[in-house]
Amino acid sequence: MSTPETTAALPTADVVSRHLVVVGMAGVVLAVVVVGGLDLWTFGEPHNPLTHTISEYAQGPFWLPFHLAVLSLAGGSLAILVAMVRRRLARPLSAGAVALGLWSMGLIFVVLFEKHDWSQGPSASGYVHQSASLIAFLSLPVAAVLLAAPWRRHDRWRVAASWTSRLGLVSMLWFVPILGALILNFATDVEWWRLVPLGLTERTLVLTEILVLVAMARWTLAAADHNRAPV
Repeated sequence: MSTPETTAALPTADVVSRHLVVVGMAGVVLAVVVVGGLDLWTFGEPHNPLTHTISEYAQGPFWLPFHLAVLSLAGGSLAILVAMVRRRLARPLSAGAVALGLWSMGLIFVVLFEKHDWSQGPSASGYVHQSASLIAFLSLPVAAVLLAAPWRRHDRWRVAASWTSRLGLVSMLWFVPILGALILNFATDVEWWRLVPLGLTERTLVLTEILVLVAMARWTLAAADHNRAPV
C-alpha cells in the first residue's frame, strides 16, 4: 500500500495540457472531415478536387463550412502550440513557436481575405489571400523542423522529434512540383497551374501537414503525462 509520501512523489499528468491537445486535435479532425466531405459531395465537374484548389469553396455556396473548417484548423493548431509551450517542448518566442503561430495566423488571413475572382480579375484581397496561404503552408513544416531540432538526441523525446521533423521535411517536398512548374512557366509561357494537378498537389500537401500536427499532438500528449517538464 502506498503512503501519502510516496503517492505525492508519483508523477501526475498535466491535465490542462492534455485538454489543450484534445481540443486542438478535435479542431484539426473537424477541419479534415468538413473539407473531405465537401470534396466527396462536389466531386466531378465543374469542381474537380484534382484541379481545383480547396479555397475555391470560399467563392461558392459552401463558403460557411469552408471558413469554419479553416478557423477550426487554426484554433486547433494554436491549442497544440500552447500545450507545447506549457510542457517546455517549445520556448514561447523561439523561431519554431513563431513559425507555428504564423501557420495559424496565415489560415485566419485566408478566411479574412477572399481569393481572386478571376471572372472579375485580380484584386488586392486576392493577393493578400495568396500571400497568407504561402506563409501558412511554408511556416508549418519550418516549425516542425525547428521545434524538433533541440530534441533529436534527447533520451525520451528523440523518436517523437524525429517523426515531427521528417514529416515537416516531407511537407516541404510538395513545393518542388510547384516550383518546377513556375520555372517551366518562364521557359514555355504555359501557365504554371496547368503544368501540375494543383488541386491534388495542394490536398496532398495539406494532408502531410495535418500529419505534422498529429505528430506534434502525440508528442505533447506524451509529455503531458509527466509531472515534470522534460529537460
